[in-house]
Amino acid sequence: MSSRCYVGRASYEQYVQPHQNGEIHNEQPSEASIDKRTSCSDELPTIIMKRYGDLFPQIVDMTNLKRARCAAQKGKRSTRLMESVNAAPKEYLNRLQQQLQDHSFTTSPYQTFVLRERKERRIYKLPYYPDRIVHHAIMQVMRPLWDKVFIHDVYSSIPGRGIHAGIRRVQQFLQDRKRSKYCLQFDIHKFYPSVVQEILAERVRHKVKCADTLKLLDDIIYSPGGTRGLPIGNYTSQYLANIYLNPIDHWIKEDLRCKYYVRYADDGILLSGSKQRLHAIWRALAKKLRYELGVELNPKTQVYNVATRGIDFLGYRIFRRYILMRKRSVTAFRRIIRWIKENWPHVSATYIIGTIMSRLGWLQHANCYNLTQSLIYSDSKLMTIFDASCSRLEQRNPLYKEAL
Repeated sequence: MSSRCYVGRASYEQYVQPHQNGEIHNEQPSEASIDKRTSCSDELPTIIMKRYGDLFPQIVDMTNLKRARCAAQKGKRSTRLMESVNAAPKEYLNRLQQQLQDHSFTTSPYQTFVLRERKERRIYKLPYYPDRIVHHAIMQVMRPLWDKVFIHDVYSSIPGRGIHAGIRRVQQFLQDRKRSKYCLQFDIHKFYPSVVQEILAERVRHKVKCADTLKLLDDIIYSPGGTRGLPIGNYTSQYLANIYLNPIDHWIKEDLRCKYYVRYADDGILLSGSKQRLHAIWRALAKKLRYELGVELNPKTQVYNVATRGIDFLGYRIFRRYILMRKRSVTAFRRIIRWIKENWPHVSATYIIGTIMSRLGWLQHANCYNLTQSLIYSDSKLMTIFDASCSRLEQRNPLYKEAL
């Protein structure tokens, strides 16, 4: 079952048909026209979506719950609860299915902790059973439907995209030297804590009309309490963030016709040959985010010349002809290596191997041959420690393979 949902005031013909007919793809709105478009309309452009019903039976189907049980374990440390579920999966899943069908399921109380890195973040944690299994069960059904509404250049939490696809896309855009002289780089100030739950619930309804599914999604959206906040740590949160910002993506691409635009979560990049145009977009974007979504741009938002500094984005510094690691990431890696060399007899072999190999993976997506040699392969003490760690686990040293 499906129907069409019309969002906003503007008409289908005004926003969609001209693009389909190829009438406006090459037009670049001027600074004045961008300001005028923003001042004349208080709403985002129309997005016509196909709405889906009868989704709840797919979510609570036992085959889907079995897949969700396995998916929720991937990359996670084993816990007593996880072991209990694995010992009697049929019993636990039957109970969960019954809770979902009789609508007695509700989000468990969150465990929270503060993560302090470059900035302070409050992380929300839910138990493996039932919550994380339910989140995976929802996403296995909803992800294929939601993926269809996102623009191509959104790279967070979408299969086949991700961080490294995002940086390659930015470098691809930089090959057009004439129209990528300047960069507008932005992120949203305290985005996840600032998400307005009512607006998010409304955005979800633009795609979903199944009442039981909406009740389940509402329980997750409103679970932090209050009127604002999207829990960092929930499996569903990054997808819901994409849904929240999706109208902005379409507005930038289709109404403002910004060809060179990339977004990852709440971080965005726009490229243009005109600094004035980017400043006009900055003003328009700030207004849209404030009045349509109730969030604010970070004060660090800026427009700058790409040639003088490259683009610091998603952990890398991206230039037209090469990509480097971010300086503070290299500094952090050096600090980790120093700590491992000082404490390795008391550190697990699994941690040592995993830490070095994960950083090596990051280096391999950049032009960092000399840096990799100096950090890892030319450090005889680190190589000796790595060999010893592999021997403790009775496995072959993977660094030798990577060096070939």
